[in-house]
Amino acid sequence: MSKSNREDRRTFLRALAGVCAGGAAYALLPQLEMAGRALAAEPGLNDYRALVCIYLRGGNDSFNMLVPYEAAEYAIYQQSRGGTYSSANPGGLAIGRDQLLPVRETTGKQWGLHPSCAGMKAMFDRGELSFLANVGTLAVPLSKDEFNRKAKAYPVELFSHNSQTTQWMRGTSSQMIATGWGGRVADQLRSLNAQTPLLPPGISVTGGGSTFQTGASTLPYAMFSSGPSSLHRFSGNGRQETIRANALNELLGRQYDSLMENRLALIGETSLELAKRTSQWLRPENGGDIQTVFPTGNRLADQLRMVARLIKVGRSSAVGHKRQIFYAELGGFDTHRAQMDPGVQPTLLRQLSEGLQAFREALVELNALNDVTTFTISDFARTLNSNGSGSDHGWGGVQMVMGGSPAQGGSHAGGRVWGQYPLLELNGEQSLQRGQMVPTTSVAQYGATMANWLGVSRNDLNTIFPGLSGFSPTLLPIMG
Repeated sequence: MSKSNREDRRTFLRALAGVCAGGAAYALLPQLEMAGRALAAEPGLNDYRALVCIYLRGGNDSFNMLVPYEAAEYAIYQQSRGGTYSSANPGGLAIGRDQLLPVRETTGKQWGLHPSCAGMKAMFDRGELSFLANVGTLAVPLSKDEFNRKAKAYPVELFSHNSQTTQWMRGTSSQMIATGWGGRVADQLRSLNAQTPLLPPGISVTGGGSTFQTGASTLPYAMFSSGPSSLHRFSGNGRQETIRANALNELLGRQYDSLMENRLALIGETSLELAKRTSQWLRPENGGDIQTVFPTGNRLADQLRMVARLIKVGRSSAVGHKRQIFYAELGGFDTHRAQMDPGVQPTLLRQLSEGLQAFREALVELNALNDVTTFTISDFARTLNSNGSGSDHGWGGVQMVMGGSPAQGGSHAGGRVWGQYPLLELNGEQSLQRGQMVPTTSVAQYGATMANWLGVSRNDLNTIFPGLSGFSPTLLPIMG
């Protein structure tokens, strides 16, 4: 390809950057292109805001993360979770009431947090953290009786890791669609990042992409908690590396007959350029580092530290982003065995709590606590009764939201347990035989609340979350 043609091609590439995420030029395929219309100017849309999604991979036993503390409700919990487990915990899956970290809602009701969640307690007490009870995958509002009678549609492949995770990330159980709700939100809001369209709104710090951040015209930029990935032995240091680098540039710079080959070449060029630019932005000498100390040996904390740095970069004059959507994850929650052992759920919840606490301090350092909402998702909760060593796959569970409180100028109504926390009984009014809870709040309502806070108008929520109109209210009071 001639130099002039190459420059024309790169100009075209830069023009496409607004619909490219990490180099994915989906807009070249008209049948996959969404309208992606810019939102009408609304108050606050010129301010910076970010969502941080933390996926607790495997199905967090969240009814041991947030436990009823009032005596009568705790007694039901203790009975349902009791039974033979091990000599280390003769109470089965129940945590002793005297071991729980008590917290009091602004309404006056008391709850107990897992003993590993000291950092989360501190944030709850300050009004910076809340919980949403009994949220899960739903096609339509559903009672236990309607589920048993098969009177209404319910999510396909219940209790399956892959299916339920996909539905959480797609934001719907009523339609089978290929994109995730975070990606569809990015499709809507990407025009607000016009200063640096090369960097997509969605960034994953797990080393790979996710369904959650996959849009019709945007994909996430995937990087590691240590930084962007780079090509080895292509730096041009030495004759062999120079040959490799020149060969790669020649392959990426060609004009191919096939549309797919051209698209892949564009992906390659954009990805290399994006890795280069992001590495420069993150350098300490360019202001891309933070001072907050994060705990070591904590996989989630490593990811959240990088997210904090990327928030600093995104808000900087060099990048000038207005909306960002981050994705992190912590695995190990599929606790069929040894759940109560110190190295299993107690360690996982400690990593979650300490990682969130450090992330909170980093946001304070950046003066961004009110501008960032962090929330968890997970495959499902788990059975209340034990299988003898752990717990099995459940359904509705408890999720967590973190952000600046109104007292600090934020919009997150923290210090509350929102939703309908069920009685933790086996085969009860809201639970199946082993204590799998039929959700009372849908993933669509949860996601729509986060998306609306980020800047998606109410009129567009039903498009992003198919089936949302069947639930009431469509927006939850977590965000003021």
